[in-house]
Amino acid sequence: MENRGDETDDPRVAARLARAEKALRQSGRELKWWQIELEHTTESLQRARRQRARLREQVDTFSDALAATLSRAYWADRESRGTGVARLVGRRPSGEREAGLVRQVEASGAFDGGWYLRAHPQALRSGLSPALHYVRHGNAKRLDPGPSFSTAAYLERHPEATQEDLPALVHAIRHDRLGETSHDDAAASPASDLHL
Repeated sequence: MENRGDETDDPRVAARLARAEKALRQSGRELKWWQIELEHTTESLQRARRQRARLREQVDTFSDALAATLSRAYWADRESRGTGVARLVGRRPSGEREAGLVRQVEASGAFDGGWYLRAHPQALRSGLSPALHYVRHGNAKRLDPGPSFSTAAYLERHPEATQEDLPALVHAIRHDRLGETSHDDAAASPASDLHL
């Protein structure tokens, strides 16, 4: 058998090997560069997540404060309408039924005014107190009063709430059905995709 010798003695093989080694070193440098880029991107992402969490806390704080302010303004307005001549002649201010519904909504643990404003921007734009907005528009627009109650799911199970002209939440409270429905029951709650 004939001995061919070492293949690296062949100049073509040696050149290919040198090019492969050079490409391998270049790939190693690029890999290191991409690893450093990945670390920087990961750090940036973590900073962005921390900032998003801080912003979410601020939005929660501001929307809770705005909800409380709108509620106080609603009740102050109701109080001012109930004074003067109407009070002297013993007439009840108009909108007493609506005010009673607002009172029930606000008293419910399933209602969260700040959450309501965050979940339903149209309520924020209306300038109404969150509870009043829910009383007036909750059923028709299937707006949820808080994260633990689904208006759409409740009305699907109890259409008589609409016939009785009661907000779904108030109907649930009056009929002791408050724990009966949640967002898990709703196929597509308007607040289910709420993200900051």
